[in-house]
Amino acid sequence: MLTPMAEEEKKVKSGRKDGAKIGAVIILVISAAVFIPVGGSAVFESIFNKNKPSVFGTYKGRKIEYKAGTEFATAASNLARQYEAYGLDTNQYASSILNSAFENTIKNMFYEDAVKSSGYAVPKEAVNRMILPYFYDESGKYSPKRYNETDESTKTELRTAAEKELVYSRYTDDLFGNDDGSSSRLYGVKSSSKEQAFVAQMGAEKHSFKLAAFSTSTLPSEETVKYGKANSDLFQSYNLSAVTLSSEEDAKALLKQIQNNEITFEDAVAEKSEKFYTDSLGKLSSPYFYQLKLTIPAEEDLNKVTGLANGQLSDVITTERGFSIFRCDGASSAANFNDQATIDTVLAYIQTREVSYIENYYTAKAKDFISDAATTSPATYDTSVGESGQKLDPANPADARKIAAGGENIVVYDGFDQACTKYGVTKVDVPAFPVNYGNSQFMDTVPSEASALSSLSRNADAFKTMFSLKENQTSEPFVLGSNVIVVKCTGITTEDAAEIENYATQAGYYDQDSAGNAILKSPDVTNSFWTAYYDMMMGD
Repeated sequence: MLTPMAEEEKKVKSGRKDGAKIGAVIILVISAAVFIPVGGSAVFESIFNKNKPSVFGTYKGRKIEYKAGTEFATAASNLARQYEAYGLDTNQYASSILNSAFENTIKNMFYEDAVKSSGYAVPKEAVNRMILPYFYDESGKYSPKRYNETDESTKTELRTAAEKELVYSRYTDDLFGNDDGSSSRLYGVKSSSKEQAFVAQMGAEKHSFKLAAFSTSTLPSEETVKYGKANSDLFQSYNLSAVTLSSEEDAKALLKQIQNNEITFEDAVAEKSEKFYTDSLGKLSSPYFYQLKLTIPAEEDLNKVTGLANGQLSDVITTERGFSIFRCDGASSAANFNDQATIDTVLAYIQTREVSYIENYYTAKAKDFISDAATTSPATYDTSVGESGQKLDPANPADARKIAAGGENIVVYDGFDQACTKYGVTKVDVPAFPVNYGNSQFMDTVPSEASALSSLSRNADAFKTMFSLKENQTSEPFVLGSNVIVVKCTGITTEDAAEIENYATQAGYYDQDSAGNAILKSPDVTNSFWTAYYDMMMGD
């Protein structure tokens, strides 16, 4: 189950049109500007009136409380205002706003401690420069009148907040440089001037696809029976009982007792057996030959057990767990492939030990699919005025115009679509996405619409197969997760310069985000955010 914040992040990522808005908010989130009081947000100030505990965590024993005047509350209020400024509904993003404010509060406390221990003191001139814009008039110039009309408590509050931001920026600038994602980094972490452009270009080219997936989670009964008959010896059922002990010496002594009629086999089962392989009465729970092969490692011992006559006891046999004495209780039985239970047993065997058999079966199916997709009519003209089913030829100019025009009376089915119908698989239209091994946050990830591609992000061969296709080219079948997949490339696009620049700009903030995540894992931090959030926000 997703947390509210995860749900909100999902909403944010669902549309590219809000990307610039969220990006702008991200800039504020990783800046100490969130701690400068600029007026509250009604939505978040209303929380102060709730008669609920407000401690969301601690840093080095110092409480992080959500109440008026705290850095946490100020940060939440400012972030909410920023969301509102970009037309975003703060009610939809409440938990992510609060969580960002909480995490930034911890990060700021950590940075303050680090800078303080270095002996750095904030220059007064720097503070003056930072608070100067708060005294600008409508023309954007400094107003002595506005400054003089501002009460001293407000000035003090502004100076304190400015000092905090300068301390914050001192730490981040020293570590990461003082840039905003551009190439003009003065100090801090260094990287190649071409790095951001390279990373951005990695996600610039995107391919869209049609996809057909043949699930390998099951196999048709007739194919299962076919395998079973070809390997019938594996499913021979043996009528055996067994006594199993942990000690070989004890097992040999028990065998002599049974042979000397000092104890019955049944009593040995009841009183001595570990029953690793049997039910309470000693009957073998896994009687098929393939199961016996797993129980008895040595082929010579296996042959001895399967060759027992009715009523005959085996020697002490080394088994996977312990030492066993087997008794034959009757003749073995050949597999009955008309019995559904037997068919289910064969299928279970294939699914666990012969997965490649299923994959090969559906790969052959997929190859037939590809052949049919290439030979079926490239398009079908469907109309409501009596011409339903008329075939269209894209090579014919008149037909090509009809296909291109589309409209309510035109439904175009290409060979891939028709093959999906014939083979009973669901066609999935996969939106354009780039090669993104590992689902990096720097670029679009594998679309969630295509569940069959859920494991694509860690499969380099599958990426190569898909992204080597030219437009309108169909792939050979390939195995991915629990599916045999065929895709057809339906388009190749390249993002414009503005989108690429968006990647490069946002990349500059991931270093700081990573630093924040590392700080949250510190033993000095106690994070009880979600407990407090649910208590405060979801309660009466």
